[in-house]
Amino acid sequence: MAMTSDGHTALSAILTHDGLFPRVKDKDLIAAAIKLASKQVTAAGLTSDDLLALKTALGADVFEKTLESLSPYHIKLLARRLDKDAPEIEVNTASSALSYVRQILSDGTPPAATEPPAEASPEAPAKKNKYLGRKAFRTGR
Repeated sequence: MAMTSDGHTALSAILTHDGLFPRVKDKDLIAAAIKLASKQVTAAGLTSDDLLALKTALGADVFEKTLESLSPYHIKLLARRLDKDAPEIEVNTASSALSYVRQILSDGTPPAATEPPAEASPEAPAKKNKYLGRKAFRTGR
């Protein structure tokens, strides 16, 4: 059972009467802010404008730590939520998805899809690979 019916009141009391809480340091408050912000970031229906507003409210450093604290699943989910047409190569790992989210938030638009490399011209012969492997594999010894 909750001790107070309103969490805002409890947090405001801690922040207002910080003399009563000498063991609560800034790093503890930052950790609490990151935990609350990560809960908001993983919420459904979040848009890039909402993320930018959250970044402005928290500050860039705390917001960055919030993104880094997300699980790989949640950061991939966030990247997919922000850009439903994201190429699979951009969101298949957590680090690439985090980079993709940062790109979206930096300029407000998803990065343009990279075009596949052009096919080699039919006139140019394909290069032959002269490496046949180790000698033991070629001779059976």
